[in-house]
Amino acid sequence: MTNVMYDNCLDCPYHQVISDPDPDDWFCDDDQAVVCTQAANPKRQLSSRYAADLSPYRVVMPAIRPYNLRKEAVTPSWCPLQQPKQLEGG
Repeated sequence: MTNVMYDNCLDCPYHQVISDPDPDDWFCDDDQAVVCTQAANPKRQLSSRYAADLSPYRVVMPAIRPYNLRKEAVTPSWCPLQQPKQLEGG
């Protein structure tokens, strides 16, 4: 992993945008979620009806309207690229 810092997850090569429709609201059937492919989803729920909950990757922001992706996909404090690198063998 690199030490490059990104202000927005959409600029990071490790992000993924997935479809995250609200199963209870037809108006939000085009919602999207941003996930980080470098972090496991600690809240993964295989019994959920929401796509973001089913993702194996950690969710940066769920249920985003498509036109708000850049505004809402701000890099979170837990970003793996912002964590200090572990020294090998120590």
